[in-house]
Amino acid sequence: MDLRQTLSGKLDLMLNRKYFKRLFLLWSSLFLSSNLVVNASPFAYVTNQGDHTVSVVDLATNTVSATVQVGQAPVGVAIDSLSNRAYITNVESRSVSVLDIGSNKVIHEIKLNKVAPVGVALNKSGGQLFVADWFHDQIIVIDTEDYKTLTSISMGKAPAGMVLSREGASLYVANRDSNEVGVIDARNHKPLHKIAVGKHPFGMVLSGDGKLLYVVNVESNSVSVIDVRRDVVTATIPVGEHPYCVTTNADGSIVYVTNTHEDTVSVIDAKSQKVTASIPVGGTPEGIAYDNKHQRVYVASWMDNALTVIDAKTNKVVDTIKTGSQSRAFGLFIATPTQK
Repeated sequence: MDLRQTLSGKLDLMLNRKYFKRLFLLWSSLFLSSNLVVNASPFAYVTNQGDHTVSVVDLATNTVSATVQVGQAPVGVAIDSLSNRAYITNVESRSVSVLDIGSNKVIHEIKLNKVAPVGVALNKSGGQLFVADWFHDQIIVIDTEDYKTLTSISMGKAPAGMVLSREGASLYVANRDSNEVGVIDARNHKPLHKIAVGKHPFGMVLSGDGKLLYVVNVESNSVSVIDVRRDVVTATIPVGEHPYCVTTNADGSIVYVTNTHEDTVSVIDAKSQKVTASIPVGGTPEGIAYDNKHQRVYVASWMDNALTVIDAKTNKVVDTIKTGSQSRAFGLFIATPTQK
């Protein structure tokens, strides 16, 4: 057997081990043994940039159940419920904290040296972590098994929010300072093309059916709608002043956008692509996420150090939850952990 065959065999073995480990985790989550209990209540994992913590909020009671110290100036959140891991980007400490959401303890700190991590996302299997490097215009790809960097992918200027396509083939990256969305082949880590949008794109989210991508344009006060089957902009929707992040309800019929300079959330009817309501919320609203179980919208308030709770049925604020200092919650910050 030559060296090439030997290396190929070792690589196949390594990939198979990772595959079967993920398969086992999936099987365990679907066919629960007698000593495994699924906590059916979702939780919010809110990054607090000012005090370097994550507030863990029980959405069944709307109370903070834990406060976890992470790296310096946490911003982004990506969660793999299958492996009970939350990945938190820390801008000032140039790192990613790995949080076990079953125990609410940090189990590892991924050091990134000169990288300034902001946005973060996982691939379809959860085996790879994509980290947006704000300063160096690149995406870092990290193996979630051994936390080693696999590669880096050149992107546009100041990459921020990232979203994986429904089938896991494409990674969409909001390149803030080049006013475009970059598209990456998520499987072979190759840039594909770029889509021009409004000025300073930042937060993004897929529609409920995965066919549309909503991109918030901070300085254009708008949301670009991208058809991900063709990767073209099909509509631009005006919203409030200085919008930041976006989410949808479970079926994608309603879109919610935070407006940081007017302390509101714009409610958009996805079919008509028009704003139907504007909801006053806490000061400088940033991250936003939808709780499918309770049909509520959660909004992180940077100025008020709080999480505003909106009843999606009435578009009324029903609660305010005190969190840490300068709450951001940039990313998909709601998940349901599985606990032993």
